[in-house]
Amino acid sequence: MDLQSIELVNIKPEELDSLLAIGWFRIQQTIFTTDLLYFNDDAYSAVWLRIRLKDFQPGKKYNELRKKNSRFKTEIRKAIITTEDEALYARYKGEVLFECASSLQWLLYGNSTRDVYNTYMINMYDGNKIVGIGFFDLGNNSAACISSVYDPAYKKFSPGKYMIYEKMFYCKNANLKYFYPGYFVPGYPLFDYKLEIGKGAIEYFNIHTKKWIPLQQEK
Repeated sequence: MDLQSIELVNIKPEELDSLLAIGWFRIQQTIFTTDLLYFNDDAYSAVWLRIRLKDFQPGKKYNELRKKNSRFKTEIRKAIITTEDEALYARYKGEVLFECASSLQWLLYGNSTRDVYNTYMINMYDGNKIVGIGFFDLGNNSAACISSVYDPAYKKFSPGKYMIYEKMFYCKNANLKYFYPGYFVPGYPLFDYKLEIGKGAIEYFNIHTKKWIPLQQEK
C-alpha cells in the first residue's frame, strides 16, 4: 500500500474514531495511512497498534518509572504552544539522532492556520521549569498519541515513556475505549518501546483481514 493522505477541513470526534480504527493517523492537519516506511532507503513494514484501555493495567516497569518520576508534576489541558514549549523542543531536537519537524508549530499544524483536531497536551514540570511536553488527539471513544518530547538533561528519567503512560491513564479515566500509539516497525528498534507500554492489552491491525488482533510479545 502506498501512502495515502486526506487534507482535512474539519473532523468530527466519531470520524476520528472510525479512521483510527482502520489504520489511519494524524500528520499535521491531514490524516494518512501506509504499510511501508523507508529508513536509509530500506523498506520496512509499518504495523499499526492500539491499546484496549479497559484491559490496560500498570505493571512493574510502570511502577519503577513512576517512582523515578515522582519528583515531577504533570498537568493535562487543551494544547496551546508557547515560546517556552518551542525552546524545549529545540533542545530536544538538537540531541536526538533521528529527523524531527523544525518546530512544534510545524509538527502539529504545518502551513495550516486552523486546528481541526481536538488536541490535548501534557506538561511535565520540575518545580516551575517545564521539562517535558506531549500531545494527543481525542475522539469520541478513542485517543491518538501524537508526540512526546523532553529536555535532554532529564533523559535518565525516561520522561517520554512516563508521559505516554500519563496520557493513557487520563484517557482510561475518561472512559475511552482505545489509545492509539501509532506504529512499530519490525526490524527497526527505534519504535520497540511501544510494545512495552500497555503490554498485555496491545492489538495490531492486520491489513489483509482489516481486523485488530492481540499482539503477544515474548519476554
